[in-house]
Amino acid sequence: MKRVLLLSLLLIPMLQPAGDLPDFRAGILVLPDGFIALRIENASAGDWPPPAELRDRVFVSLAINGIKRAEYLVKAIDPALFCRQGQVVFKTNFRAVQPLRIRVEINPERVIPEADLGNNACETELPPAP
Repeated sequence: MKRVLLLSLLLIPMLQPAGDLPDFRAGILVLPDGFIALRIENASAGDWPPPAELRDRVFVSLAINGIKRAEYLVKAIDPALFCRQGQVVFKTNFRAVQPLRIRVEINPERVIPEADLGNNACETELPPAP
């Protein structure tokens, strides 16, 4: 009985029309203080607050020069991102003090249903901050 209920709770968001599902995209920025920040956008037509059971799941994975350096949980992300057309700038605790190759992946465990999972990764070369 417990398994059926859990499976039902996990499938409910997947039954929503695609226009109501979130669609996350990320960009990578170097802030004036040299810290790396992630600009994350949600192109959904509706609000999609993540269920409480997903708050401790990985939402952002960050790799620097090919080595995974950080993972950020759903609960660490500004809830405004999960609103219609939400957009946040998420400051990391990493600085660009030398040339870096940064890769960020949004929703890497695919625990949040999305309209398009194909645009969840972004990779770029960053020059050192001035």
